[in-house]
Amino acid sequence: MAGALDLASLDRVAQRQHGLVTVAQMHALHFDRTAIELLATRGTLLRARRGVYRLCGMPLSWHGSALAAVLAAGGQAVLSHGSAVRLWELGGSVGTAEGIEITSPGHNRQPGVVVHRGALTPRDCVWQMGIPVTSVERTLFDVASEVGPVEIGKMIDVALRRKLTTSGRLQASYAAKSGKGRPGTASMRKALADRDLAYDPGANGWELRMDRMWEQLGMPTAQRQYRIQCGNRTYRPDRAIVDLKIAVDWNGYEYHGSRSTFDYDSDRRARMSAAGWYPLDFTSRSTPELICAAVLKVCAERRALALASS
Repeated sequence: MAGALDLASLDRVAQRQHGLVTVAQMHALHFDRTAIELLATRGTLLRARRGVYRLCGMPLSWHGSALAAVLAAGGQAVLSHGSAVRLWELGGSVGTAEGIEITSPGHNRQPGVVVHRGALTPRDCVWQMGIPVTSVERTLFDVASEVGPVEIGKMIDVALRRKLTTSGRLQASYAAKSGKGRPGTASMRKALADRDLAYDPGANGWELRMDRMWEQLGMPTAQRQYRIQCGNRTYRPDRAIVDLKIAVDWNGYEYHGSRSTFDYDSDRRARMSAAGWYPLDFTSRSTPELICAAVLKVCAERRALALASS
């Protein structure tokens, strides 16, 4: 029969697993079937899923529900697809439903759980917040066919901005997983087309909205992340009107509000001006009307200057 020491050990396991323990783990702690049934009858253990219990007093969160589904599926199962998007906090329109999605090599029916059958490589499986889950790279590929290239591109930018992955790792994952007719290949190819090893996802969602606004306002053709060499320094403005040497940057305060960044931005503008470029900086408080008017005015002035000197 379980004594105080056994219950303390049980509690330690549950603390690491969002309040959950499996029957196999209890057997390893010398809880036999009779002891487990007694604790369940007393209400000390509450059944979460087949072979998985929750310790009374520990609330069952979404994370706990997700882990319970994974534990009930067996050792090789991991959280995946929309549920992995939610765990990694990648945003988008997937991972918000109540149902749990997992990937498992075998059949595993559970109420409220969508099971994707498939083999995963060791690189595809990681731990996040104490839950086995598909890696960020595998997660993005899994949901790419569901959301399309635009939305998967937004999720990629979130992952890059939070340093959950790198452009190199995403490109390598795409090369390993893509194939003719394989779901997600086309969407990932399109999303990664503009995200090379030097790609900067921007500091926040506002900067990305500014990029989309550029197209909507019919602004002059400009390249994103264009490489500008200024002596021994290289800069990549958010937008570059190359023929007129105009560099446009979206400066979110969150990433540009420190003293060191303030000094860096000042030096960057000075070096770019010395190299013949016209730097234009805008903030989250800059209106579309101001941005449009300023860019078009500078374009007109630069064109007039070029004609006068020709």
